[in-house]
Amino acid sequence: MAYLKRQGTIFYTAAELTNYFRQHGEFPPHGLAITFDDGWKNNYVNAFPILQQYGIKATIFIVSSCIGRVSTKVVAEGEDAQEHLSREEILEMSRHEIEFGSHSVNHQLLHQLPLQEVKFEIEESKKEIENLLGKPCTTFSYPAGYFTQDVKRIVEETGYISAFSTIYGPTDATDIYALNRQEILKKDIFLCQFARKVMPLISRHT
Repeated sequence: MAYLKRQGTIFYTAAELTNYFRQHGEFPPHGLAITFDDGWKNNYVNAFPILQQYGIKATIFIVSSCIGRVSTKVVAEGEDAQEHLSREEILEMSRHEIEFGSHSVNHQLLHQLPLQEVKFEIEESKKEIENLLGKPCTTFSYPAGYFTQDVKRIVEETGYISAFSTIYGPTDATDIYALNRQEILKKDIFLCQFARKVMPLISRHT
């Protein structure tokens, strides 16, 4: 985060970045959105203090049924259950420029579900997050990045202003309901590796 600050990066929430694109038809110069999927407790323990230290906004996409729980819903097969953010932690972070978007109710792969179940996962999670925060939940992240045209349509019809994939969105155009992201992994711990991934984003003004 210190490196990004030194590069003159301007940080936005996912909703702010989307609204800028809607108004201007492009992303802001040197703009970047830091996002986290799943809503694990380590977002509060490890990431939140650093984000506060550097005055960085971010967006966390949470699985609404996992709030305040220890769950295996969002781990790979064979991995240990993970502790998720509590209601109190979410409310505290929300007061300090952390946006909360939806990552569905149960983190099921939406491209494999009947559309009625897709609607539930997308609509109910929005309601639950909004009831908790007392503010609109306007951004969505597809579980594991997977979606179909029908899934994307339901997200839009539900009232979200954008939706994020991982590497499965289009690369030749900007679709605000299929936005790709650059994934930062454990192997990117060294600054040279991290810089190699993020600098093309900044230089493209995305």
